[in-house]
Amino acid sequence: MKYDLNVYELGQLLSNITKEYNTELLSKIKLSGGWMTMTGKVSVVSVPEDKVVLKGNNIITLNIRDNECEGSLIKITGAKDSKFNIDIAPTKYKEFGATGLNLNKVKINENECKLRIGEDMIFTIRNASVKNISNIIDNM
Repeated sequence: MKYDLNVYELGQLLSNITKEYNTELLSKIKLSGGWMTMTGKVSVVSVPEDKVVLKGNNIITLNIRDNECEGSLIKITGAKDSKFNIDIAPTKYKEFGATGLNLNKVKINENECKLRIGEDMIFTIRNASVKNISNIIDNM
C-alpha cells in the first residue's frame, strides 16, 4: 500500500509504530564508490508538534541502537509543501527444504511488514501486518 505523508503525519506514524511494535531500520546512503548502511532498533526521540511545517517544526529525530550501544541519531527533515512516499508491504522470504529441491517460491510473512521511505530507509516492523499499519494511518 502506498501513501503520501507530510513530515507531521510521518512523525506521528513512526511514533505510534515504535511505541506499539518492535521496529528496526536499515538506512542506506549512496557514496561515490559504494554505500554506507546503518541498522538497528529504532526509537523516536522527537517529532513535529504542529501540522504546520515551519522552521524547527519539520524534523523527526530517530535513535538507532545496535546491541548494547547508546545509538546514533538520524534526523528526517521535511520540506515545505512536500510529502514523503511511503510504501507498506508484507515481508517476503524463501524457504529452503532439507533436500534442497525447492522451486524458489517466495512466501509472505503475514506477521511482519516493511515500511519504506523512498529507496533508502526500510523499517522492519515485527509482529505487525500491513492491515495493522494501515489502520494506524487511517486513524491518525
